[in-house]
Amino acid sequence: MPTIQFRTDNQTKTASTALFKQLGITMSDAINLFLRQSVMRGEIPFTLSIPKESDTESKLSDNEAIVDAIRRYKTVNKKTNYDIAKAEPFLQAVESIGSHSLKRITLQENAVKIKLNYKNMEYVLDYNFEEPDSVFILTRKEENLMVKDCNLSNISNTLKLFK
Repeated sequence: MPTIQFRTDNQTKTASTALFKQLGITMSDAINLFLRQSVMRGEIPFTLSIPKESDTESKLSDNEAIVDAIRRYKTVNKKTNYDIAKAEPFLQAVESIGSHSLKRITLQENAVKIKLNYKNMEYVLDYNFEEPDSVFILTRKEENLMVKDCNLSNISNTLKLFK
């Protein structure tokens, strides 16, 4: 595996190392997450701007949700590594849905689940790494559980069928 070296000041290194430790990830995990998200999106995976005071209470970003999911996976499963690259096709497909609010990502050994709000309905999307082009979508409508299976590339159209 290639090695990348970079320079930063002591304060940034100390603060970021402490932050990543709280999140349950290493500096290497954080840098790999940044690099993979950059490649997947074709751009820097966050907006470069001067934050406004009103932005401090914003919703959890997709990247923060992924970091939180990796931290929870490592804590619950007592494992030191999780290859988020297995989930990237699914994460990219979810990102392309458009206007949605990500609630939570749950990582499992061979799967990833995402809870999101799309057009005022709560959904759970379940992606199994062993079936890389298939996604199960679950929601409740009135007291009924509704489930649909779809191709990875057809999540948006399948969500519209639940209305």
